[in-house]
Amino acid sequence: MTGARPATVRTFYWIVEHWFDIGDVYRVNALSELCPCANRTENRALTFDRSIADDVQRPPFVNARTVQICGNFQSWKYASAIGDELRQRLRWKPHVTAAVSG
Repeated sequence: MTGARPATVRTFYWIVEHWFDIGDVYRVNALSELCPCANRTENRALTFDRSIADDVQRPPFVNARTVQICGNFQSWKYASAIGDELRQRLRWKPHVTAAVSG
């Protein structure tokens, strides 16, 4: 959404890392390592908020070193604009593809 390099806090990283080879995602011990940070939180759970994609393209987000986006974001609509990049970055690990293709 922002064109920035993705980062994850190490305590959350292992959950994704078990299933996906996520390559060059930057790992930090605490979000404070990436500050100053602009925050955007989901307004309502289980709904699509169109303003989020617009918000991260405007100040303070475009000027921030880090953008923290918090929430569940349980809609494919959030990822539709970056679907190709997600498919490129999130590659199933060999043990997952082997189990599926069995």
